[in-house]
Amino acid sequence: MFSRAKFYAKLAVKSILQNRAQYRSLFAVCLFGVAIILASVLITDGMVQAVQQRAKLYYGGDLQFMGGSNNFDIQNPGEFIEKIRPLVADDVKFYKRFDYDARNSAFYYEGQKIRQRVFKGVDFEAEDELFASFTFVEGGTSVTPEHNTMIISEPIARRLGLHAGDQITLQLYTIGKYTNTINLVVSGIFQDASLFGMYTSYIDIQSLRTATGYSENYTNRICLNYGKRSPSEKEVLSLQAGLEKQFNMFHLTDDKQAFYAVLFDNVSPKPVYALITLDANIKDLQMVIKALSFVTLLITVILVSIIAVGIGSTYRVIVMKRITEIGIYRAIGMKSSGVKKVFLFETFFLLLAGFICGVIFALLISLGVSYLNLSVIPAFDIFLTAGRLIPKIEPVKWLLLLGVIAVTTILSVLFTIRNVVHISPVNAFATTA
Repeated sequence: MFSRAKFYAKLAVKSILQNRAQYRSLFAVCLFGVAIILASVLITDGMVQAVQQRAKLYYGGDLQFMGGSNNFDIQNPGEFIEKIRPLVADDVKFYKRFDYDARNSAFYYEGQKIRQRVFKGVDFEAEDELFASFTFVEGGTSVTPEHNTMIISEPIARRLGLHAGDQITLQLYTIGKYTNTINLVVSGIFQDASLFGMYTSYIDIQSLRTATGYSENYTNRICLNYGKRSPSEKEVLSLQAGLEKQFNMFHLTDDKQAFYAVLFDNVSPKPVYALITLDANIKDLQMVIKALSFVTLLITVILVSIIAVGIGSTYRVIVMKRITEIGIYRAIGMKSSGVKKVFLFETFFLLLAGFICGVIFALLISLGVSYLNLSVIPAFDIFLTAGRLIPKIEPVKWLLLLGVIAVTTILSVLFTIRNVVHISPVNAFATTA
């Protein structure tokens, strides 16, 4: 069986080389079709990965444990972490965060005033793995002995005209609704003009607690960071089940606003806690991500159809020109199934060569795009990494695409040649006579 397949494969290769002029257009269709599909997938996956990475930095990891009594008030985070840690893998890291609504607060620098949307109280040293992913244009996350440090986005720093090492005054409200001001040192300026970064500043959690009058252990978010990987659905469900045995937990939801409604009502039993996934945190962006995926899928379906139909219809013409060759195959005793296998091997080798060249071309396109600085495009920064579109390479998707193209195209070719391969030697020679 193997030797016979090898024989058909050799015939197919010989036929392609002898009739290469006829196959150039088919090869070109396959090459450019695959290149466009894969370039679209690489760039789109890179955009989605950039969104998820920004969200992961913004929310402190992959999962957030939050809640309390009519407010976000995790007063003893250490005790909660001790109960949660046995429920997750050893490589999961825990971060204590304090998110502060900054809409009524302001920065002052050399007579200028500017507002922010949120201040995130963080432990820069504990979260060094996350902040290593930030793109700093100046400075970094070095912490002063007084812990009065913060990092700010480049667009805001540019508006204020400040640089790393400058001191800025922050005015905010305390837990008792009093106005307070503190001086902070801008240790770093990061590049991010997206909705996650422009109006978000990261402040040393000790300084933020002191300035707002909260206790030295106050935390309103316990973040779970799974590192370079993401938690599987099984891991999340297992963690939720374990938490439900220890706390009054809100059910897993993709809409965190539903949890907020329960947390702040005067009816539901308190305290109540919830495990919020990254997808739930970026629910509003999921529509954009789904739209990107749909457009990529649409491009893939259209181009795969063009490749399959184009090669199948072109094969009809090629086969008709090779009636004599088919007659010779049949005259030497080759069955119609053998003739069919020769054409199928031809199709597969053609697709494989076009696919490999298409992959190379797609990588070159993606590499070229990645060198373009697109941060000047308004609101597009959320899809960028360091101001550029960085493709995400997943070879598994390439193999899947090869399989889809191969199956659809081979079926199309089989449909095209189904009658011709059964022609008798006499009829084949009579047709060309």
